[in-house]
Amino acid sequence: MKYKVGVIGLGSIAAMYGKPDDPRPYCHVGGIRLNERVQLEAVCDLSEEARSSFLATWGESFPDLACYGSMDELFGNHDLDIVAVCVRGPHHFAVTSEVIEQSPKAIFLEKPPSCSLKEMDEMMDAASIKSIPIMVDYSRHWSPKVLRMHELVANGLIGEVKTIVAWCGGTFLSFASHTTDLICQFAGYCPTEVTAHGRLPENANVPDGFEPEPSLDNMVIQFENGITGTQVGSSGQFGTFYCEAYGDEGFIRTGIYTEVYGSNAKGEAMDLDELQIPEEESVFKVAYEQMASHLDGGPLPHCTNQDFITVNEIGFAGIESIHTGTTIRLPNSNRTRKVFANG
Repeated sequence: MKYKVGVIGLGSIAAMYGKPDDPRPYCHVGGIRLNERVQLEAVCDLSEEARSSFLATWGESFPDLACYGSMDELFGNHDLDIVAVCVRGPHHFAVTSEVIEQSPKAIFLEKPPSCSLKEMDEMMDAASIKSIPIMVDYSRHWSPKVLRMHELVANGLIGEVKTIVAWCGGTFLSFASHTTDLICQFAGYCPTEVTAHGRLPENANVPDGFEPEPSLDNMVIQFENGITGTQVGSSGQFGTFYCEAYGDEGFIRTGIYTEVYGSNAKGEAMDLDELQIPEEESVFKVAYEQMASHLDGGPLPHCTNQDFITVNEIGFAGIESIHTGTTIRLPNSNRTRKVFANG
C-alpha cells in the first residue's frame, strides 16, 4: 500500500530546495514524489503567497493534490498516515502538538525539534501515549554513502572506534545539529557529557520569552562506550557536514558533500569498489522509505524518538555549557531554557 502524506508549511525545506526535474531534490515533496511507497495527499500553509509559489512549481507534478490555508481544512478533509511538520522552529511545539491530537501513524518533524527541552518532553509524552513515532529531519543522515559507511564501521571496518571528529558550525540547534547527529551516527546515541564553546549573536532581536541561539565554535561529547566526539564549528579541509572516524584498525572519512575515503592501520587506502559505496539519491526519498518500511512492520526509522531526543539534548547541553562555563552531564537538568531556534 501507499501511505498518504500531508505537509504543513510550504517553505524551502518542504518544497523549494528542489524542482520536479531534479534527480535528487533536497526537499520533502521531491523525495515523496520519487518514492513509490508514499503519496502526497494534501498540503497547507497560512500564506497565500507560499501556496501559489508551491503550486507554480509542483502543481503539474501533483494534479490531484489538495492545497489548504489551514490545518483545520487539512485534517477535516483527509485521514493522513504521515504528517510532515515543516513550519519554522518556534512553531514546532504548537503545530506538532495539534498534529498528535489527529493521531497519524507517524510524524516527520523538521529540526530543530523544539525550542526548549520542556517542549520536547511534553511533545514526546503526548506522542508516546498514542504510539506515534516522531522522526526529526537531520537530513544528511540519509545520504546513501553515509549510511553505507555507518554500516561498514558498525561491522568492524576500522576496528573499535575511538574518536569521531566532525565539521560544521552555525547555530547549535538550527544548523550544527546536522553534524551533531552525524557524530552520534558513528559513535552511538549514548552521550554522557558535553563541553562547548560558542558565541551569542550581537544585538539579537528575539521575541519575548526566548533567548538568542548561540553559534558553535567547538564541542566535545563524551560517550558511554568510551568514544570521544569533537565537533569543530567551521568548515574543514573537505568542506562541511562530514566526519572522520578513527578506530584501532583504520580510519574513514564520509559526509553528504564529501568523497568517501578510508585507510587501514598501515595507512594504506581502502578499495572503494570493494566497499560497494552506493550512488547518491534524494535523502528525503530514503527517509520516507524508512518510514514506510516501519509502518509495514519494520524497525523504527533513523533519527526517531530516542535518537533525535539525544541529539537535541546534546545541543541544549552545549548551549548550557556556554552560559555556565562548565561541562554538562546528561540528561540536562535545565529543561526550561527557551531558545529562539528558528531553523
